[in-house]
Amino acid sequence: MAEPGAVAGVDRGRPRDPSNDASILDAALDLLIERGAAGTSIEAVARRAGVAKLTVYRRWQSKEDLLMGALEHARHADLDTPAAGRTIEELVEFTAELLSQPRFRALMARVIGASVDYPKLVIAYTERYLQPRLDAVAHLARQAVDAGQFPKDTDPSAVQDVFSSAIGFVLLHGEEDLTAAQIARRLWALLHHMGYQPLNP
Repeated sequence: MAEPGAVAGVDRGRPRDPSNDASILDAALDLLIERGAAGTSIEAVARRAGVAKLTVYRRWQSKEDLLMGALEHARHADLDTPAAGRTIEELVEFTAELLSQPRFRALMARVIGASVDYPKLVIAYTERYLQPRLDAVAHLARQAVDAGQFPKDTDPSAVQDVFSSAIGFVLLHGEEDLTAAQIARRLWALLHHMGYQPLNP
């Protein structure tokens, strides 16, 4: 049985080299950030990774498949950390630090910019990367409501919206670098406006 993503007629005699997989995904992620989805090609990825074009096609049938793999790869690269925190305070710190990274902001801008021509890429990013984090935000929000840190009628989805809006906040600043402290102040202003109260003020 052919492996997933196989190209018909290609010899599968030699086993795959895992180091090639990582090099290809790193190259695809770099090019996506530098050039956007439209400016990234299988050929350019192969050159950047130092492998033959056929080596890439043996693993991914199309550029869109490759870029979706690169976004999945980003979860384990330097664009993310293992956990966002167990409290609202830790979540604010995590989010502010992540969004202060120019590389992460550039990736966000590229993904959003691909929404018209590469909708599957945006859907994949949302389902595999963004939605699990928003679900974690809602979970923390429910815990905070139960603990009396938010008013009892607070909708956890509204807290999700606060953290989602932070992406737009940093992207609207264009090339201006925002520090983690500036982003955290923005998040805290919105959360306090919603009635958030720390347990140990």
